[in-house]
Amino acid sequence: MNSAAVQALLPHLPLLVTLGEVEHVTLAAAMLGMPQPTVSRTIRRLEAQLGTKLVEPDGRGVRLTAEARLLVPYAQRALDAVRDGVESVESAGRRARATVRLAFQTSLGEYLVPQLIRAVRDRDPAIRFVLSQGARSTCLDMLDNHAADLALVSRMNPPPGHLVVEQLFEEPLIVLVPADHPRALRTSMTVHDLAGESLITFKNGYGLRGSVDEIFARAGVLPKITFEGEDLHTVYGLVAAGLGVSIVPPLRIPEGCVGLSLDDPHAFRDISAALLPETRAAAIDTVLTALRSLAARTRSQESDAGAPTEAAQHPLPGPG
Repeated sequence: MNSAAVQALLPHLPLLVTLGEVEHVTLAAAMLGMPQPTVSRTIRRLEAQLGTKLVEPDGRGVRLTAEARLLVPYAQRALDAVRDGVESVESAGRRARATVRLAFQTSLGEYLVPQLIRAVRDRDPAIRFVLSQGARSTCLDMLDNHAADLALVSRMNPPPGHLVVEQLFEEPLIVLVPADHPRALRTSMTVHDLAGESLITFKNGYGLRGSVDEIFARAGVLPKITFEGEDLHTVYGLVAAGLGVSIVPPLRIPEGCVGLSLDDPHAFRDISAALLPETRAAAIDTVLTALRSLAARTRSQESDAGAPTEAAQHPLPGPG
């Protein structure tokens, strides 16, 4: 069969298959929602294009010729293959619409992101996440480059004008010192107490580093930075080894360390969800709803906490 015959046949595969099922022109036309004369004319054009008869009279109806019966199974397989292809595309579209690409500051992977995913799955198990963690600047760049749908970052007050920003909660910051530090038995330290300490913090570009820099700048104190890390586990290890002190969120107190309250009115960081104005989908709305719920419970827990060290163990409540 030449290519012209194939092209002529392709649009009419459903007609051929339906005729093969019912062998009745009028009934086939009704099933396909086509006028009966249109079906008859289409059959004649196909016969002329293929150079063979497809139907022949049989009483008050028609029957397929031997040549048509040979062709019908191939037409059915072609239709099935196209339907499978369309279903595959639709399934991919559904998966894409139910996928949220989440960028988040590294430290938020310790507690906020796992609890968020669990809360979202309780609401809609079909939603899946593609996770990217890194510096605050990296997360915002991913948003701008449309490589992320949503970013969880700090220091978004005031928010950038080109982003939609939802302030979630303010997280207190504490001082982490080695267990054998001379001030380890105290309950708090001031920024001025930290002036002569070897400070372990994150590298430039990380949200926590920006928060720490702002705290020192507001107090008029120049920090003595001796080590810069890229994740909390490294910072914890360096402090536990007695190599300095750090200002960290009150996630947990690692072994070999002591957490002290930082006596400063600016000892906190704001945590926000950011997205581009045009980014809106049902899955993203579900994630934002879960974030609001977690944030509300976090604010409630912090207001009820007796001391920062109590909140340090569990900064966000579990979803149960």
